Amino acid sequence: MEKLDFYKHHIENPLINIINTRAQDNNFERQWIQLHVPNRDLQYAISQLTTLNLRLLQQIKLSEPVTAEGLIAELDLKMGVITKNVNKLSRLGFVTRSHEDIKQATFQLTKTGSKVVTIQNELGDLLDQQHARLVEKYSPEELTIVADFLKDLQEGH
Repeated sequence: MEKLDFYKHHIENPLINIINTRAQDNNFERQWIQLHVPNRDLQYAISQLTTLNLRLLQQIKLSEPVTAEGLIAELDLKMGVITKNVNKLSRLGFVTRSHEDIKQATFQLTKTGSKVVTIQNELGDLLDQQHARLVEKYSPEELTIVADFLKDLQEGH
């Protein structure tokens, strides 16, 4: 029972706290971006973005100009999801499209969309630095054990 008690107190509870924090603040990235743009109108437009919208902006930047088929292949999404989200990004002024028919269109970021992706990348760099400091404390073997444990935990539930 010692291992189970250790698990409950030192693993399960911290994991639940991490998950609950993430669930309550799943818009952390969006909020961080909003804080780092001075324009009120842009802050409002950013407040309308979902996590998927932010992922799409990143992918469009990586692949631009990109087609709906390209986004489907890269993000493993359905055409309807791409259509809905690209239309929203276009309406909010983050993306331009070359053609009205989404199946024939290519997408590119506007200056505003590029600014958002630049700020996203700044956040990503900061998080990478934090994570690098965190994992620096552990050996590759220890990290492998943690990863294996989390994989087993995920598969067991």
